[in-house]
Amino acid sequence: MASLLDIKGLSVSFSGVPVVRGLDLRLEKGRTMCLVGESGSGKSMTAFSIMRLVPEPGRIEAEAMLFDGDDLLTLPEKAMRSRRGRDISMIFQEPMTSLNPVLRIGRQIAEPLETHQKLSRREALEKAVELMTLVGIPDAAKRVNDWPHQFSGGMRQRVMIAMALACSPRLLLADEPTTALDITIQGQILRLLNRLARERDMAVLLITHDLGVVAEAADDVAVMYAGELVEQAPTQDFFVSPLHPYSQGLMACAPLVGNHEAIRLPSIPGMVPLPSNLPEGCAFGPRCPHFEEKCRWKQELREASNRHLVRCWKA
Repeated sequence: MASLLDIKGLSVSFSGVPVVRGLDLRLEKGRTMCLVGESGSGKSMTAFSIMRLVPEPGRIEAEAMLFDGDDLLTLPEKAMRSRRGRDISMIFQEPMTSLNPVLRIGRQIAEPLETHQKLSRREALEKAVELMTLVGIPDAAKRVNDWPHQFSGGMRQRVMIAMALACSPRLLLADEPTTALDITIQGQILRLLNRLARERDMAVLLITHDLGVVAEAADDVAVMYAGELVEQAPTQDFFVSPLHPYSQGLMACAPLVGNHEAIRLPSIPGMVPLPSNLPEGCAFGPRCPHFEEKCRWKQELREASNRHLVRCWKA
């Protein structure tokens, strides 16, 4: 299948402190990849890097970040602005701060339509109503004129999704897009994104820490730890046989549906290391139950089986 985004050797640092390290990632058209890991593992910063929205003093470096053949890191800023919102869209994690409090909801959804598709104000507002209906906002024709403070957190999240889908992007970056939604609406939104990915041949990078979301939404899974990719696999292979000890720990921590016994869930001991104080070799080593002396040497990402990559000697 054709790749839409091909990242090689992505590194992001702040004042010399690395938060993403040597990341290789390939997104294919019509497929959804879930990026999984604890807070601070570099998931959101990866998405910001693709959009070239890393704030100062952040520094983005990569061998290549090819979007449909064009290197995003070498594009002039004007060309990159035309890509954002039209070809590449992002659903930001926090809808409370991502919406402009002094603009009506309809205007905020309509703005990218006017900018990138050159629709008139009236046409853009009509399209905004369609998009609000698409993401499950009831009585959209009336609510299009409401202000952000009149929407609940879940409704604001749906507005953010509508804005991201407005121009039918070819690549959608979704940073915890269903966090503020109840479980029923969460399922509807995930199914919507999957359907749109296939119908529009759109690639989706879905950032989450929820393995339930991964199971429902992902075609492929990539696991990050301390700024590095430690495992990548097709979803079914990942759930049947996670190879990296960190992935195995995440799976063990997930509660089982229907388990009514009072069993304490296991946890991964220790904490994610600070980017400024990474251990030698494997970053997960100090927390790993299989740690050996050879773990003090840097592990490379290798193919353990067909399309299943892992950064661990044990796998």
